[in-house]
Amino acid sequence: MATIKNSLEGTMETESLSNLCDVQDSVEEASRQLAFFFPNFDKNKTDQKAERTLALIRPSLLKERRDSIMQRIRDDGFEIAMQKEIILSEKQVCEFYKEHKNEDYFPALLEQMTSGPTLILALTRENAVAHWRGLLGPTALEEAKEDPNSLRALYAVDSSPINQLHGSSTTDDAQKELEFFFPQEHTLAVIKPAAAKEHKDDIMQKVKDAGFTISKIKEEALTRDMVAHFYKDHEGKSFFGDLLSSMTEGPSVIMVLSKENAVEEWRQLMGPTDPEEAKNISPESIRAQFAQDILSNAVHGSSTKQQALENIQYIFGEIDID
Repeated sequence: MATIKNSLEGTMETESLSNLCDVQDSVEEASRQLAFFFPNFDKNKTDQKAERTLALIRPSLLKERRDSIMQRIRDDGFEIAMQKEIILSEKQVCEFYKEHKNEDYFPALLEQMTSGPTLILALTRENAVAHWRGLLGPTALEEAKEDPNSLRALYAVDSSPINQLHGSSTTDDAQKELEFFFPQEHTLAVIKPAAAKEHKDDIMQKVKDAGFTISKIKEEALTRDMVAHFYKDHEGKSFFGDLLSSMTEGPSVIMVLSKENAVEEWRQLMGPTDPEEAKNISPESIRAQFAQDILSNAVHGSSTKQQALENIQYIFGEIDID
C-alpha cells in the first residue's frame, strides 16, 4: 500500500476526467439537479444569520501589535474565514479607495497602505458588518479617541495620522470588498462511486456548510476507458486494475464548486489523499470521515487554479459560471 500511496499522492488530484454527458446551463439548473439527486439535502441547515465582512489591519499596526488585535478579533466572536497578507501597490490602493481619492487625507492613507504588509481578513459571525463597524468607532482618528474603548482608539499608532483598521460600511460594500481581495474561483470536485453510494448526502451537506456554490453538477458512471484515460500515467502499475474497478463500480457525482479561494478550500475540505493520514491531521475532512482507503478515497479535486480551469473545460466544455 505504501507503494500505491507514493505513486498516487502526487497525481491522483491532478488529472482531469473524460468528457461525460450533457451539462446544465445555470446555477438554477444546478439547484434543480441537486433536488433530484439529493432529495434529503437540507437547504436550511446552515445558520442564515451569519454574515461576512472585510477587515484590514494596516501596516503600522500589523507590525507593532499583530497578536493583540488578532486575539481581540477572536474574543469578540469573529471567525476568520479567509486571510491573506500582501503589500498593496499604489494602483491597488487607488482602486480600492477610489471614492476617497479627492479627500485631503488620501495622500497619508496611500503612504500608509503601501508602507508594508497589510493583513486582509474575511470575518464572519452573526451581524458581522454592524458589529465590526461598532467596535471600530469613528473613522477620523481624533473622533475615535473621544471613544477610548473603540478599536481605532485602542490601536492607534502615534507615528501615523491614519486609523489602523478598516471595516466594510454595509453588507453590499462587504461583498464588493471581499470580491476585490478574494475574487471568486471555480474548482472541479468529484464524489467517487463508493462515497457517492453511501455518503453523498453527508458530503453534499459538508460542501454547503463550507459555503460553496454548486454551479454545475451531474451524476455519471465512468467507463473503464474513461478512467484509463483519466489515470493513463498509472497504466501498467500493479494497482491499476484495482483503481479501474473502484472508479467504475457505480456513478460518480461531478461538480463545479464556486467560492472565493475555492481551489484551496476544497482541497482543505477533502483532506490528505491517504484517509489514515487525514484522520490524524484533519479529522473533520471528507476523507477522514468517508473514505475507504487510498484508492477509494471519497473525493477528487483540482490542485491549482489553472488545472481547475482546464479540468472544468475538459469535462463541461466552455461554460459561463461567473
